[in-house]
Amino acid sequence: MIKVNDSKFGGDVFYGSININGNSVSVSNLLKDENEVYKFRMTGKARAGFQMITDFEGTVKELPYYLSKHTTVVEVAKKYENGSEHWFHVLTTKGGKWYSIDKGILDNLTVGNMHQAFSKMIDWNIWKKLNTKTWASMAFVMNA
Repeated sequence: MIKVNDSKFGGDVFYGSININGNSVSVSNLLKDENEVYKFRMTGKARAGFQMITDFEGTVKELPYYLSKHTTVVEVAKKYENGSEHWFHVLTTKGGKWYSIDKGILDNLTVGNMHQAFSKMIDWNIWKKLNTKTWASMAFVMNA
């Protein structure tokens, strides 16, 4: 389902792309360990229209519970062996549609998460192929 970028520019940041409802969405692969606790920073729009910034620590499995239809950007802090820390975008949206998302997030989203937070990104054709039956079914992983 994810078309992996095998060019010399491929890697964790430019891992590949996925086609959802005819739109190509860039996919990164920064959140590889779903049990590791990451530092996340997210922005969202308040009802009054201004931006809110929230920092929290959690695993990739916990991240979908923090997402809402008002989430615009999610970043993760990656630490490197030399001690430096850099922030990378793992989810970017505009008008409720994804522009980029991390594979780790895709692997942990359920159909219910999609209906509640990303209703504009629902693709019934993908879900039919992945054998989804209920809101508890995984949205981008093959279901038994």
